[in-house]
Amino acid sequence: MPYGKYFSKGQKVFIKRIFSEDEDKTLDTLTGYATLSQAMQLDLTLPYGSDAADSYPFEPGMLFEVMTDHRGMGLRLRASFVARTSGKDIRLQFEDNLEFISRRMFRRVDVNAWVGYRRGKGNLAQMRQEWQECLAKIEGGVNPKELTEFQKFPTNLAGGGMRMPLPAPVVNAELLLIFLSIGDKQGIICALAEVIWIGPLEEGEIQSTGLRFLNIREKDQTRIDNVVSSVLARLEQAGKT
Repeated sequence: MPYGKYFSKGQKVFIKRIFSEDEDKTLDTLTGYATLSQAMQLDLTLPYGSDAADSYPFEPGMLFEVMTDHRGMGLRLRASFVARTSGKDIRLQFEDNLEFISRRMFRRVDVNAWVGYRRGKGNLAQMRQEWQECLAKIEGGVNPKELTEFQKFPTNLAGGGMRMPLPAPVVNAELLLIFLSIGDKQGIICALAEVIWIGPLEEGEIQSTGLRFLNIREKDQTRIDNVVSSVLARLEQAGKT
């Protein structure tokens, strides 16, 4: 079946690395924009700079889950990496039958959370390396104050990302390291996130910013989801009393 008809030029596409059973369980995703779609192949440009494709450890045959929206519905299918076509462009080969899915996979809640962040000063490869180094420090029991400065922010939190205020100017596809203390007594969560939408300039030169997690441990994603579900349950219970 030709799948290229579901992708148009400029369409936003999310790709998620598929790991084998014996590999680390982490979320590893990228955003791309369709530049060329054929019956069984898709070309994407990555928005993280002119060396974005070179900055990711692509290998021939590497499997990804491809997700996008089509006519108001979410769709998902598998694809394998074929080649880099430039420093920021890649080609994928479709592998499996597509399926239509719910576009929102995580519940969300508005909370005041302790958050720290580092705005990206390097390319994708450098930011991924920093994320891995921070995970190692967290596993080693580092004092959270050595990682970043934490502040309490009004956030909209979910397992897949969050909304929070950031000092202007904020740029689409900007990369940030996010550090979260979510009150479950299981330690700091660190994620690599990208900016996916930017609100208007507010008082104090602040912009409300939508972030999507590109890299986060699956167990940390589950922790966030559990805390969100717990808060929502308490809010629902309070509404009944």
